[in-house]
Amino acid sequence: MWTPRTPILTALLTLVLPLTDSTAQDDPAAKQVELKKGDLVIFLGDSLTALAVKDAKVPEGKGYVHLVRAALKDKGVEVDAVATGGHKVTDLLKRVDKDVIAKKPTVVVIQIGVNDAGANVTPEMFKAQLEELIGKLQKGGAQVVLCSCTCRIEGYNPEDATDKKLDALAEAARALAREQKLPLNDLRKAFIDYWKKHNPDNKRSGFLTYDGNHWTETGHQYVAEQMLKKFK
Repeated sequence: MWTPRTPILTALLTLVLPLTDSTAQDDPAAKQVELKKGDLVIFLGDSLTALAVKDAKVPEGKGYVHLVRAALKDKGVEVDAVATGGHKVTDLLKRVDKDVIAKKPTVVVIQIGVNDAGANVTPEMFKAQLEELIGKLQKGGAQVVLCSCTCRIEGYNPEDATDKKLDALAEAARALAREQKLPLNDLRKAFIDYWKKHNPDNKRSGFLTYDGNHWTETGHQYVAEQMLKKFK
């Protein structure tokens, strides 16, 4: 009589389980960085990160940088941000040595892409510029976590021209994370998943953002949750 303990099933499980584990290990979205006491994590980005430090439309201390800092305090991990509104990868390259590497971070989280999409940066250019930035950071001794871009308006329409640009840059970041085996915080996917559940009518703002682009307190809380998933 067949039972769950049959040799055939045992053999199949022996074959399948290692494949499942290997797949998880190869998925950049599943990778994490192990933090230790004394580490310095720097979030490097554009206005989305700059406003995570101070935004007149978000209660003081409720931006994602503050929330991550508070969550990691007991680990003895320091959290900082280097970010300016309107910046693209090329801007980050110009300042990375002086403003980031000079601080000797152990981990740098790159949050960028929305302005690049608005400036019609091609996926090929975006990926090449990110590769250069990542190389500089790694040479400076930092582990890198890569984020995909988020949105210029809320809701999602795969046929919309802006969404197509953002999707293309997000896919470039995913490909780079796979190639370099980097932890990936796939914010683009996380935001789209959120809208499918909470914004089925594709309203343009008022869910994770107050203007379609910049995050509300709810948005910052959601982003902080995604950021913290990358650490252990």
